[in-house]
Amino acid sequence: MTYRLQTLGRLRLLNEAGREVAFPEKGLLILCLAIANGYREQSRADMAKLLWDEVEPSQAYVNLRKTISRIAARQTELGRTFLTFSQSSILLNPGTLTSDLDAVTDESGDAVACFCRIAMALRDDFLKDVRSHGKALDAWVNRQRETQMSRLRESLLAAAPAAAGKHRELLKSAAMRLLERSPSDEDVRKVLKSALESEGRHHDAQLIFDSVSQSVPIVRQPSAPVEVLVRDDPHQKKPPRLVLLPPNADRIHDAAAIFASSLIEDVTIGLCALRSVSVIAPYTAAQIGLQADKANTYERHTISYILDTRLTDEGGRQNLFAQLIFFASDEVIWADRFNLIGDGLMQSRRGIAHRIASAIASQVERNEAARDAYERNGDSYRSFLLGQRYLKHLNLPEVRRARKSFREALSGQRDFAPAMSGLARSYFVEWLLTARGDRELLMLAEQHAREAVAADETLASGYRELGVVKLYLREFDESAEFHDRAEELSPHYANVIASYADTLVQASRPGEGLQKIGAAIDLNPIAPDEYFWTAAGASYSLGQYEQALAYIDRMRDRTPADRLSAASWGMLGDRRKARQFVRKTLEVHPDFDLDRWMAIVPFREEWQKEHYREGLMKAGF
Repeated sequence: MTYRLQTLGRLRLLNEAGREVAFPEKGLLILCLAIANGYREQSRADMAKLLWDEVEPSQAYVNLRKTISRIAARQTELGRTFLTFSQSSILLNPGTLTSDLDAVTDESGDAVACFCRIAMALRDDFLKDVRSHGKALDAWVNRQRETQMSRLRESLLAAAPAAAGKHRELLKSAAMRLLERSPSDEDVRKVLKSALESEGRHHDAQLIFDSVSQSVPIVRQPSAPVEVLVRDDPHQKKPPRLVLLPPNADRIHDAAAIFASSLIEDVTIGLCALRSVSVIAPYTAAQIGLQADKANTYERHTISYILDTRLTDEGGRQNLFAQLIFFASDEVIWADRFNLIGDGLMQSRRGIAHRIASAIASQVERNEAARDAYERNGDSYRSFLLGQRYLKHLNLPEVRRARKSFREALSGQRDFAPAMSGLARSYFVEWLLTARGDRELLMLAEQHAREAVAADETLASGYRELGVVKLYLREFDESAEFHDRAEELSPHYANVIASYADTLVQASRPGEGLQKIGAAIDLNPIAPDEYFWTAAGASYSLGQYEQALAYIDRMRDRTPADRLSAASWGMLGDRRKARQFVRKTLEVHPDFDLDRWMAIVPFREEWQKEHYREGLMKAGF
């Protein structure tokens, strides 16, 4: 048996037993290039230019020679000679290697067999996880993907009449994958609709297609594959990409999980009717849902919107919670909860699917101006995303990295309001972490927040940052007003709700604050540390010290909450544990002074301030 090169999904080399074997990454790419180009002999000069197009040609040749040396050494270790090298060329030896691309190029068999072979192979993108090696190689990869999708489309249309019975699921999956790349392809849309009707789901499909298509104004375009449209009009605006993540059903009854999965499929199919959005196919969506670093995954796949769903069991009542997230601002722009209990559950599926699909369609349309503003300058947008990522960590080095990224975003797009808002946030968080009461930091935060509001008065985060600054300047009523405005603009934006909760806690309304931070955590369950810090502060003010400590335990970095931990243990009467957190606080802030700190803490009413002072004193401060 021969070795096998896997190119669809993760690039890797497999031995006769199907186990992955180590091989130089550039070597795998050379193998891939040779196979995709029809096993032809490759010029060394062309290979060097393709793999290292962003360096000087002389350096590219040096890099290629080093790579060839590593490949030769590894082939000797394996006892295999996949590639042979001359002074001017590289040749793949016939018969030494097979590839999953063989299934895509093989034209044997009837139309149905050919379609099934291609559709099964092309469930994953070509070289999906290979990092960028330069513009030339990236362009080559994109051309290969376009060719493969054209091959899938041809085989789908040829096989559709005969494959609609036994291979209906594969037909639907392939159609949705094609519509992900080309929402305007009417021929593929007809195949998908026909497949649904053959399942006896004519009314379901027609209702979703008709209602969703009517919910957004659509400009009809002639049927054509996406690659033709792009070539004809290189400046054509691509529709935003949407992924619907399937719910996590680990602890939910099977019936609810089956229903929820079916429901998400219904919604995905319905959204395929839209020409204004590109919907990620369910197979890819399921893979994305398993990724640990979802933010990088969304960025890599240029995803603008995420429908996050999860099943919850609340007092015996099973619910599906769905929220639509705008990735650029990490903002929840729509959320709802659906009860999955009742005799008419399956009959209600159509109605629930229609509600979710219609909400997504209308919210995406409404938000498109915001997407344009974020994506107008790619470099600025990437710098902004980096800044957002750094700000999720409550420590000074990361906060200052975030500030640098926001400044870089503004250097490329001076009126980019989200980056101004991010700058404001960075100064406030530094003020909070340093605990010195540095008024200048708050003034800088206010300045940038006002600039953000002036640049875009519809931006909720600008008002949020003004609300935060006003809170710590002890202007409680103004803080509430700014937070009211932010929440009015984005009623499901978890970060806005969390900041409002903090204002309520500091304004001596901890019960309302705890309720609101609970709503923010519900919207954003894998929440940043500041959410749990706020919840802990509210719990402490309500005398719920063990609950306060439980919230602190949910923080990834608990250091900023060491004072609150000390006070909680102090009020619980555990002096030994309280002293541990006193020592930790003094290690970070050796000049910490209780009276100076209490002068900074912006509690509105004296009882709350004295309650906190009491805990800190009992802890040993």
